[in-house]
Amino acid sequence: MSINNCPVCNSLHLSTVLTRTNIPVFQNVLMTSAQEARQIVRGDLSITECSNCGFVFNRTFDSSKVVYDSQYENTQSYSTYFEQYLDDLVTDLVTKHGIRNMNVVEVGCGKGLFLKKIVDFGDNAGYGFDPSYIGPDVLQEGKLKFEKRLYDEQCTHVQADVVICRHVIEHISEPVSLLKAIRNALINSPHAKVFFETPCVDWILDNKVMFDFFYEHNSYFNRHSITRAFQLAGFDILEVKNVFNGQYLWIEAQVNTTIEPAHQPKQPLLQDQAKSKLFAQHESRWRETVHYNLEHYLAIGKTAIWGAGAKGVTFLNLIDPDRAYIDFVIDVNPNKIGNFLPGTGHEIVSIEAIAQRGISTVIVMNPNYIDENKSLIAKHQIDVKLISIEEWSVNEP
Repeated sequence: MSINNCPVCNSLHLSTVLTRTNIPVFQNVLMTSAQEARQIVRGDLSITECSNCGFVFNRTFDSSKVVYDSQYENTQSYSTYFEQYLDDLVTDLVTKHGIRNMNVVEVGCGKGLFLKKIVDFGDNAGYGFDPSYIGPDVLQEGKLKFEKRLYDEQCTHVQADVVICRHVIEHISEPVSLLKAIRNALINSPHAKVFFETPCVDWILDNKVMFDFFYEHNSYFNRHSITRAFQLAGFDILEVKNVFNGQYLWIEAQVNTTIEPAHQPKQPLLQDQAKSKLFAQHESRWRETVHYNLEHYLAIGKTAIWGAGAKGVTFLNLIDPDRAYIDFVIDVNPNKIGNFLPGTGHEIVSIEAIAQRGISTVIVMNPNYIDENKSLIAKHQIDVKLISIEEWSVNEP
């Protein structure tokens, strides 16, 4: 079903950014065979922008196709770079924001790894909420508690000094409803500090990252649209900033106890709309450039990509659906090794396979990890050409 109004501000001023058909609905599920991977459930992308608030979303998203279960695997902390990023984030929350000896709620806690960090470092008590959580309900003699459910108005009994929600809202087709549910859960905790993290759509558009729009992520925000969504849900925004080298937005907010109505912006975001139009026009030239480079490296020897997450899955489904260019995918997450990439069926292997299978060129999907990957290559004494995908950007005429 196609949506005709903006899910955030309800505006009818919508424009299509790009469309893609028959793409995998999951990027981070474990597929045990190439055949299973190629037979994954598929859906369509109709990435749409609201010119009133700047919100970007998949107009044809079908939530019934996306059911998260134990086969979903998106653990990033096997990367030392990402693990350090999480540690720095926890340090900032505890030391600069004073999150110490408090009750911390995490919405969409996954396996509880981040919540455990902030509980341990700040001597806090943690409450994790996630319908797909797998593990004990209570840990650390009661300091950590988990509920396999959504965090909403039924959770007002949980006293919250802090609410953290990282990389959840982009999966939600009605983001304001999620925020309102959290606000309703805080009716008895009106002074709670609220922190969110989500991908930044401006980073995608500015850097023309063609493989950062995919089915799992239905909602994409910039600073303006995330502020608007929080205001409509009854929050005051204290700060919005870019983190993770610009790829993510970090939001700090608090409950608006006065419930003053938020005002609509007087002017549409015409500059942002022009940016998204350039993005769509860029795709065919980008594909040509990528295929030209892949042909070049194929002439030298075998090629692999590094990164079996959303970027790698989307890239290969766009560029190499028939496995003509890329031999396999490298990842440091041991849970993914031996499985196959959703949609294309590329095998996921460990770093040792680079030398074992005679790979000449490895393309790194996320530039944030290039230095870490170089160090791993040197540590394993592997002779291979390592290339960051951002080197294949295409300049506009």
